[in-house]
Amino acid sequence: MEGADESPRNGVGVRWTVWLGRAGLLFGGLLAGVVLADCAAGRVQPHGAADLLFNAPDNAPQGIYVNDPDLVFVPTPGFSGTMRSLGYAVPLRFNEHSLRGPEVGAKSGTRWLAVGDSFTLSAQVTEEETFAGRLAEKRGWEVWNAGADGYSTWQAARRYASLDEELELDGVLLTFFLGNDLQDNQRFPMELQRAANREAGQPIYGKPTPWTTRFLMRHSYLYGQWLIRGRVAAMASPDSHERQRWQGELMPFTRRGTGRIQALLRDTEGALQELAQTAKRNGDPVVVAIAPPAFVIDTERVGPTFELVGLDPSEADLHAPGRTVRELVERAGLTACDLVAPLEAARGDEPLYFTYDGHWTARGHEVVASAMDACLSEL
Repeated sequence: MEGADESPRNGVGVRWTVWLGRAGLLFGGLLAGVVLADCAAGRVQPHGAADLLFNAPDNAPQGIYVNDPDLVFVPTPGFSGTMRSLGYAVPLRFNEHSLRGPEVGAKSGTRWLAVGDSFTLSAQVTEEETFAGRLAEKRGWEVWNAGADGYSTWQAARRYASLDEELELDGVLLTFFLGNDLQDNQRFPMELQRAANREAGQPIYGKPTPWTTRFLMRHSYLYGQWLIRGRVAAMASPDSHERQRWQGELMPFTRRGTGRIQALLRDTEGALQELAQTAKRNGDPVVVAIAPPAFVIDTERVGPTFELVGLDPSEADLHAPGRTVRELVERAGLTACDLVAPLEAARGDEPLYFTYDGHWTARGHEVVASAMDACLSEL
């Protein structure tokens, strides 16, 4: 009788076990398929302007910056987190001086400060892999990283001025990014006015996004490809704000961009002069490393990038901004360090710029550090 009572329950249990097993196999198969598809998507070459379209800065950790009335913003002192996007996952920390790296100890030798925007901060690679880390190793110096995403030359110069005495600096290395520093220098006075109305020291938080979106942006090449396709469609309209903004930033790299460059020169020259005057008072040498955007080196990106924003690739004059900035640097009495030629010479199988990001890879930083080392040797 006991067997008769248990058999129905055993039958139900068997059916549930079979159903769960089949569901598990189905789910596992679907998951494996998605993973394989994503791996395949990672091997597919995306749109040639993927670095512009993907907008990797959206993946920056929340609270990485705080308001500052003199610099608009600075990295959050004591911040620790991970910078994660397609192609990299990197630990990121700032010390009490808002410098990337460990706390500053007693000075024991030559000490330089690297200033500039995201190409100085270099959140896409580890501290040791950055040009600052590699320079420190090559020269036996301390090279502190004071970079911040989106900094103009004005901010870089004032960052140096605020740290020089406290850190007992012996020199300053500015990375001037040709892609947007000219425009950032023009916008700085307006940004400074806005900063005056914000509470100093308050964390800056970006627009909240669902955790699923954040996860996919940081991990899924399939999602990245889908996101890029949508942004290409959106920028097809001449009325697109993004299209107009990027067209303005890329115009200086065309033969029709001479007027645009001239309109931007006054603010950049003023920023460089301020840096030169501060450094002269402090007795510090200054080296300005002129950094090109990815499409200047990886020229296969030129066509897709220019066409995306409505510019004719046949009118490209990729070295025009570099020539102009070099003239301004030398006019200010500073030492110019050209990074274009070394990066062009290093083009090969190993990429110098990330595909979805547009900043230097570890190999790119290696080339840049060697070029900067050579420039420093000529001082």
